[in-house]
Amino acid sequence: MSNPLTLANFKRAAVVVSMVLFVGIGVGQVLKATVDNLLYWDASAAAVSWARYVAENVTDLEEIADGQQPSAESMAFLIRTQQIRHVFGFEIINVYGNVQLISDGSRISIIGGAVHSDAAARAAASRRPVISVKEGTPPVRPGYYSEAHLPVIVDGRLHAIVAAYVDLSEQHDHFRNAFLLAALALCLLISGAVGIPTIAWYRRTKEKQQADRRIRFLAHHDALTGLSNRAQLMEKLENALAVLASRGGGLALHFIDLDRFKEVNDTMGHDAGDFLLKTVAERLRAVTRVDDVVARPGCVRSSAWICSAATSLSWSRPGSAARIRRRISRAASSPR
Repeated sequence: MSNPLTLANFKRAAVVVSMVLFVGIGVGQVLKATVDNLLYWDASAAAVSWARYVAENVTDLEEIADGQQPSAESMAFLIRTQQIRHVFGFEIINVYGNVQLISDGSRISIIGGAVHSDAAARAAASRRPVISVKEGTPPVRPGYYSEAHLPVIVDGRLHAIVAAYVDLSEQHDHFRNAFLLAALALCLLISGAVGIPTIAWYRRTKEKQQADRRIRFLAHHDALTGLSNRAQLMEKLENALAVLASRGGGLALHFIDLDRFKEVNDTMGHDAGDFLLKTVAERLRAVTRVDDVVARPGCVRSSAWICSAATSLSWSRPGSAARIRRRISRAASSPR
Protein backbone atom coordinates (compact mmCIF):
# COMPACT_ATOMS: atom_id res chain seq x y z
CA MET A 1 0.00 0.00 0.00
CA SER A 2 1.40 3.38 -0.97
CA ASN A 3 2.22 5.93 1.69
CA PRO A 4 0.13 9.12 1.26
CA LEU A 5 2.68 11.19 3.23
CA THR A 6 5.19 11.55 0.43
CA LEU A 7 7.05 14.58 -0.92
CA ALA A 8 5.17 14.37 -4.22
CA ASN A 9 1.80 14.41 -2.43
CA PHE A 10 2.92 17.34 -0.27
CA LYS A 11 3.92 19.22 -3.42
CA ARG A 12 0.55 18.50 -5.02
CA ALA A 13 -1.24 19.65 -1.86
CA ALA A 14 0.88 22.82 -1.76
CA VAL A 15 0.03 23.57 -5.40
CA VAL A 16 -3.69 23.07 -4.73
CA VAL A 17 -3.60 25.26 -1.59
CA SER A 18 -1.66 27.97 -3.48
CA MET A 19 -4.20 27.93 -6.31
CA VAL A 20 -7.10 28.15 -3.84
CA LEU A 21 -5.43 31.07 -2.03
CA PHE A 22 -4.67 32.80 -5.33
CA VAL A 23 -8.26 32.43 -6.51
CA GLY A 24 -9.60 33.49 -3.11
CA ILE A 25 -7.44 36.63 -3.00
CA GLY A 26 -8.36 37.43 -6.61
CA VAL A 27 -12.06 37.01 -5.95
CA GLY A 28 -11.74 39.16 -2.80
CA GLN A 29 -10.01 41.97 -4.69
CA VAL A 30 -12.55 41.86 -7.54
CA LEU A 31 -15.39 41.81 -5.00
CA LYS A 32 -13.99 44.85 -3.14
CA ALA A 33 -13.38 46.80 -6.36
CA THR A 34 -16.90 46.02 -7.62
CA VAL A 35 -18.56 46.99 -4.34
CA ASP A 36 -16.52 50.22 -4.12
CA ASN A 37 -17.46 51.13 -7.68
CA LEU A 38 -21.15 50.50 -7.06
CA LEU A 39 -20.98 52.49 -3.82
CA TYR A 40 -19.37 55.39 -5.67
CA TRP A 41 -22.11 55.54 -8.27
CA ASP A 42 -24.81 55.09 -5.64
CA ALA A 43 -23.26 57.88 -3.56
CA SER A 44 -23.00 60.12 -6.63
CA ALA A 45 -26.66 59.65 -7.49
CA ALA A 46 -27.78 60.24 -3.89
CA ALA A 47 -25.59 63.32 -3.44
CA VAL A 48 -26.60 64.92 -6.73
CA SER A 49 -30.26 64.32 -5.95
CA TRP A 50 -29.86 65.80 -2.46
CA ALA A 51 -27.95 68.86 -3.72
CA ARG A 52 -30.59 69.52 -6.37
CA TYR A 53 -33.27 69.19 -3.70
CA VAL A 54 -31.49 71.76 -1.48
CA ALA A 55 -30.82 74.20 -4.34
CA GLU A 56 -34.47 74.14 -5.40
CA ASN A 57 -35.80 74.83 -1.89
CA VAL A 58 -33.21 77.17 -0.35
CA THR A 59 -33.74 80.38 -2.29
CA ASP A 60 -31.02 82.31 -0.44
CA LEU A 61 -28.32 79.64 -0.88
CA GLU A 62 -25.90 82.11 -2.47
CA GLU A 63 -26.38 84.57 0.40
CA ILE A 64 -25.76 81.83 2.98
CA ALA A 65 -22.56 80.88 1.12
CA ASP A 66 -21.50 84.54 1.30
CA GLY A 67 -21.80 84.45 5.10
CA GLN A 68 -25.29 85.83 5.66
CA GLN A 69 -27.80 84.30 8.05
CA PRO A 70 -30.31 81.96 6.40
CA SER A 71 -33.92 83.15 6.29
CA ALA A 72 -36.42 81.63 8.70
CA GLU A 73 -37.96 79.63 5.85
CA SER A 74 -34.59 78.31 4.71
CA MET A 75 -33.55 77.46 8.28
CA ALA A 76 -36.78 75.55 8.81
CA PHE A 77 -36.15 73.62 5.59
CA LEU A 78 -32.56 72.82 6.57
CA ILE A 79 -33.72 71.58 9.97
CA ARG A 80 -36.20 69.25 8.25
CA THR A 81 -33.45 68.13 5.87
CA GLN A 82 -31.52 66.70 8.82
CA GLN A 83 -34.22 64.03 9.09
CA ILE A 84 -33.61 62.70 5.58
CA ARG A 85 -32.61 59.07 5.74
CA HIS A 86 -28.96 58.23 5.08
CA VAL A 87 -27.84 61.92 5.01
CA PHE A 88 -26.19 62.35 8.42
CA GLY A 89 -24.57 65.72 7.77
CA PHE A 90 -24.21 68.55 5.25
CA GLU A 91 -22.34 71.82 4.68
CA ILE A 92 -22.84 74.99 2.68
CA ILE A 93 -19.54 76.36 1.41
CA ASN A 94 -18.64 79.46 -0.57
CA VAL A 95 -16.88 79.37 -3.93
CA TYR A 96 -13.48 79.72 -2.23
CA GLY A 97 -13.89 76.55 -0.20
CA ASN A 98 -14.70 78.21 3.15
CA VAL A 99 -17.41 76.47 5.15
CA GLN A 100 -20.23 78.84 6.20
CA LEU A 101 -22.91 76.51 7.57
CA ILE A 102 -22.52 72.99 8.95
CA SER A 103 -24.89 70.31 10.21
CA ASP A 104 -23.87 67.18 12.12
CA GLY A 105 -27.29 65.59 11.66
CA SER A 106 -28.78 66.96 14.87
CA ARG A 107 -27.71 70.60 15.05
CA ILE A 108 -27.01 73.39 12.53
CA SER A 109 -24.17 75.82 13.19
CA ILE A 110 -23.08 79.00 11.43
CA ILE A 111 -19.27 79.08 11.50
CA GLY A 112 -18.65 81.95 9.06
CA GLY A 113 -15.86 80.42 6.98
CA ALA A 114 -13.75 79.31 9.94
CA VAL A 115 -13.01 75.99 8.24
CA HIS A 116 -11.53 75.54 4.77
CA SER A 117 -12.37 72.51 2.61
CA ASP A 118 -9.85 71.51 -0.04
CA ALA A 119 -12.39 69.16 -1.66
CA ALA A 120 -14.89 72.02 -1.96
CA ALA A 121 -12.22 74.26 -3.49
CA ARG A 122 -11.46 71.55 -6.09
CA ALA A 123 -15.16 71.19 -6.86
CA ALA A 124 -15.46 74.97 -7.32
CA ALA A 125 -12.42 75.12 -9.58
CA SER A 126 -13.48 72.20 -11.79
CA ARG A 127 -17.24 72.84 -11.49
CA ARG A 128 -17.62 69.10 -11.15
CA PRO A 129 -18.64 67.00 -8.15
CA VAL A 130 -15.83 65.71 -5.92
CA ILE A 131 -17.01 62.46 -4.34
CA SER A 132 -15.13 59.97 -2.19
CA VAL A 133 -16.24 56.81 -0.39
CA LYS A 134 -14.68 56.33 3.04
CA GLU A 135 -14.69 53.91 5.94
CA GLY A 136 -15.72 55.31 9.29
CA THR A 137 -15.63 54.23 12.92
CA PRO A 138 -19.11 53.94 14.46
CA PRO A 139 -20.65 55.74 16.27
CA VAL A 140 -18.57 58.78 15.19
CA ARG A 141 -19.02 57.92 11.51
CA PRO A 142 -20.93 55.13 9.78
CA GLY A 143 -18.92 52.09 8.74
CA TYR A 144 -19.12 53.21 5.10
CA TYR A 145 -20.13 56.68 3.95
CA SER A 146 -19.65 59.08 1.08
CA GLU A 147 -18.38 62.62 1.23
CA ALA A 148 -19.70 64.57 -1.78
CA HIS A 149 -18.96 68.20 -2.66
CA LEU A 150 -21.25 69.44 -5.42
CA PRO A 151 -21.14 72.85 -7.12
CA VAL A 152 -24.50 74.60 -7.39
CA ILE A 153 -24.58 76.35 -10.77
CA VAL A 154 -27.50 78.54 -11.78
CA ASP A 155 -27.63 80.15 -15.25
CA GLY A 156 -23.98 79.27 -15.76
CA ARG A 157 -22.86 81.01 -12.56
CA LEU A 158 -21.44 79.19 -9.54
CA HIS A 159 -23.45 80.10 -6.43
CA ALA A 160 -22.11 77.76 -3.75
CA ILE A 161 -20.73 74.35 -2.92
CA VAL A 162 -23.00 71.94 -1.08
CA ALA A 163 -21.42 69.04 0.79
CA ALA A 164 -23.43 65.98 1.75
CA TYR A 165 -22.40 63.09 3.99
CA VAL A 166 -24.38 59.97 3.08
CA ASP A 167 -24.47 56.75 5.13
CA LEU A 168 -23.69 53.84 2.76
CA SER A 169 -23.46 51.03 5.33
CA GLU A 170 -26.73 49.43 4.28
CA GLN A 171 -25.90 49.59 0.56
CA HIS A 172 -22.40 48.25 1.20
CA ASP A 173 -23.72 45.20 3.07
CA HIS A 174 -26.33 44.60 0.39
CA PHE A 175 -23.83 44.85 -2.49
CA ARG A 176 -21.21 42.79 -0.68
CA ASN A 177 -23.60 39.95 0.20
CA ALA A 178 -25.08 39.86 -3.29
CA PHE A 179 -21.69 39.76 -5.01
CA LEU A 180 -20.28 37.33 -2.45
CA LEU A 181 -23.06 34.88 -3.24
CA ALA A 182 -22.50 35.42 -6.95
CA ALA A 183 -18.73 34.92 -6.53
CA LEU A 184 -19.24 31.73 -4.53
CA ALA A 185 -21.66 30.39 -7.13
CA LEU A 186 -19.18 31.26 -9.88
CA CYS A 187 -16.34 29.58 -7.99
CA LEU A 188 -18.44 26.45 -7.54
CA LEU A 189 -19.27 26.37 -11.24
CA ILE A 190 -15.62 26.89 -12.20
CA SER A 191 -14.51 24.29 -9.67
CA GLY A 192 -16.98 21.82 -11.11
CA ALA A 193 -16.02 22.61 -14.69
CA VAL A 194 -12.29 22.32 -13.94
CA GLY A 195 -12.25 19.97 -10.98
CA ILE A 196 -14.29 17.09 -12.39
CA PRO A 197 -12.15 16.72 -15.55
CA THR A 198 -9.02 17.18 -13.43
CA ILE A 199 -10.06 14.43 -11.03
CA ALA A 200 -10.94 12.18 -13.95
CA TRP A 201 -7.57 12.92 -15.59
CA TYR A 202 -5.74 12.27 -12.31
CA ARG A 203 -7.52 8.96 -11.77
CA ARG A 204 -6.89 7.94 -15.36
CA THR A 205 -3.22 8.87 -14.98
CA LYS A 206 -2.94 6.87 -11.75
CA GLU A 207 -4.61 3.88 -13.38
CA LYS A 208 -2.23 4.14 -16.34
CA GLN A 209 0.76 4.36 -14.01
CA GLN A 210 -0.44 1.31 -12.11
CA ALA A 211 -1.01 -0.55 -15.38
CA ASP A 212 2.46 0.43 -16.60
CA ARG A 213 4.02 -0.77 -13.35
CA ARG A 214 2.07 -4.01 -13.66
CA ILE A 215 3.26 -4.49 -17.25
CA ARG A 216 6.87 -3.85 -16.25
CA PHE A 217 6.51 -6.27 -13.35
CA LEU A 218 4.99 -9.02 -15.53
CA ALA A 219 7.78 -8.57 -18.06
CA HIS A 220 10.20 -9.95 -15.44
CA HIS A 221 7.99 -11.91 -13.04
CA ASP A 222 5.56 -14.80 -13.02
CA ALA A 223 1.95 -13.55 -12.81
CA LEU A 224 0.79 -16.26 -10.39
CA THR A 225 3.57 -16.47 -7.82
CA GLY A 226 5.38 -13.15 -8.28
CA LEU A 227 8.68 -15.00 -8.69
CA SER A 228 11.22 -14.08 -11.35
CA ASN A 229 10.31 -15.46 -14.77
CA ARG A 230 12.53 -17.17 -17.33
CA ALA A 231 13.75 -13.89 -18.87
CA GLN A 232 14.87 -12.40 -15.57
CA LEU A 233 16.39 -15.69 -14.44
CA MET A 234 18.47 -15.93 -17.61
CA GLU A 235 19.56 -12.31 -17.27
CA LYS A 236 20.68 -12.81 -13.67
CA LEU A 237 22.43 -16.05 -14.56
CA GLU A 238 24.34 -14.33 -17.33
CA ASN A 239 25.34 -11.50 -15.00
CA ALA A 240 26.42 -13.95 -12.30
CA LEU A 241 28.49 -15.99 -14.73
CA ALA A 242 30.14 -12.84 -16.04
CA VAL A 243 31.11 -11.85 -12.49
CA LEU A 244 32.35 -15.39 -11.79
CA ALA A 245 34.72 -15.16 -14.75
CA SER A 246 36.39 -12.06 -13.32
CA ARG A 247 36.14 -12.58 -9.55
CA GLY A 248 35.96 -16.33 -9.15
CA GLY A 249 33.78 -18.06 -6.59
CA GLY A 250 30.92 -20.52 -6.77
CA LEU A 251 27.39 -20.70 -8.06
CA ALA A 252 24.62 -23.06 -6.95
CA LEU A 253 21.60 -23.77 -9.15
CA HIS A 254 18.76 -25.78 -7.58
CA PHE A 255 15.78 -27.23 -9.47
CA ILE A 256 12.65 -28.15 -7.51
CA ASP A 257 9.96 -30.51 -8.76
CA LEU A 258 6.70 -30.98 -6.83
CA ASP A 259 5.75 -34.67 -6.77
CA ARG A 260 2.29 -35.56 -8.09
CA PHE A 261 1.48 -31.95 -8.85
CA LYS A 262 -0.58 -33.02 -11.87
CA GLU A 263 -2.74 -35.18 -9.56
CA VAL A 264 -3.45 -32.13 -7.40
CA ASN A 265 -4.62 -30.22 -10.47
CA ASP A 266 -6.69 -33.13 -11.77
CA THR A 267 -8.35 -34.15 -8.50
CA MET A 268 -8.69 -30.85 -6.60
CA GLY A 269 -8.81 -28.35 -9.46
CA HIS A 270 -6.55 -25.66 -10.78
CA ASP A 271 -7.34 -23.33 -7.87
CA ALA A 272 -5.80 -25.82 -5.48
CA GLY A 273 -2.77 -26.17 -7.74
CA ASP A 274 -2.36 -22.40 -7.91
CA PHE A 275 -2.62 -22.16 -4.13
CA LEU A 276 0.06 -24.86 -3.77
CA LEU A 277 2.41 -23.03 -6.12
CA LYS A 278 1.95 -19.70 -4.34
CA THR A 279 2.49 -21.34 -0.94
CA VAL A 280 5.72 -23.01 -2.07
CA ALA A 281 6.90 -19.70 -3.62
CA GLU A 282 6.34 -17.85 -0.35
CA ARG A 283 8.25 -20.51 1.58
CA LEU A 284 11.17 -20.40 -0.80
CA ARG A 285 11.38 -16.62 -0.58
CA ALA A 286 11.38 -16.93 3.21
CA VAL A 287 14.37 -19.29 3.38
CA THR A 288 16.57 -17.68 0.71
CA ARG A 289 18.83 -14.68 1.08
CA VAL A 290 18.36 -11.21 -0.40
CA ASP A 291 20.97 -11.85 -3.10
CA ASP A 292 19.47 -15.22 -4.07
CA VAL A 293 17.03 -15.52 -6.96
CA VAL A 294 13.91 -17.68 -6.79
CA ALA A 295 12.30 -18.11 -10.20
CA ARG A 296 9.49 -19.95 -11.94
CA PRO A 297 10.75 -20.39 -15.51
CA GLY A 298 7.42 -21.60 -16.96
CA CYS A 299 3.68 -21.50 -16.35
CA VAL A 300 2.22 -24.64 -17.95
CA ARG A 301 -0.11 -26.29 -15.42
CA SER A 302 0.13 -29.75 -16.99
CA SER A 303 3.89 -29.92 -16.42
CA ALA A 304 4.73 -30.23 -12.75
CA TRP A 305 8.44 -29.52 -13.21
CA ILE A 306 7.95 -26.32 -15.19
CA CYS A 307 5.30 -25.00 -12.85
CA SER A 308 7.18 -25.75 -9.69
CA ALA A 309 10.76 -25.15 -10.72
CA ALA A 310 12.71 -22.82 -8.42
CA THR A 311 16.27 -21.70 -8.63
CA SER A 312 18.56 -20.37 -5.91
CA LEU A 313 21.55 -18.43 -7.08
CA SER A 314 24.24 -17.62 -4.50
CA TRP A 315 27.90 -17.05 -3.94
CA SER A 316 28.95 -19.89 -1.69
CA ARG A 317 31.77 -21.43 0.24
CA PRO A 318 32.26 -25.24 0.13
CA GLY A 319 29.19 -26.85 1.68
CA SER A 320 26.94 -23.79 1.29
CA ALA A 321 25.05 -25.23 -1.66
CA ALA A 322 24.20 -28.41 0.33
CA ARG A 323 22.96 -26.37 3.30
CA ILE A 324 20.82 -24.18 1.02
CA ARG A 325 19.45 -27.32 -0.67
CA ARG A 326 18.44 -28.80 2.68
CA ARG A 327 16.73 -25.55 3.73
CA ILE A 328 14.82 -25.40 0.47
CA SER A 329 13.82 -29.07 0.72
CA ARG A 330 12.56 -28.69 4.30
CA ALA A 331 10.62 -25.55 3.42
CA ALA A 332 8.98 -27.09 0.34
CA SER A 333 8.13 -30.43 1.99
CA SER A 334 6.88 -29.11 5.35
CA PRO A 335 3.16 -29.90 5.80
CA ARG A 336 2.53 -26.32 6.96
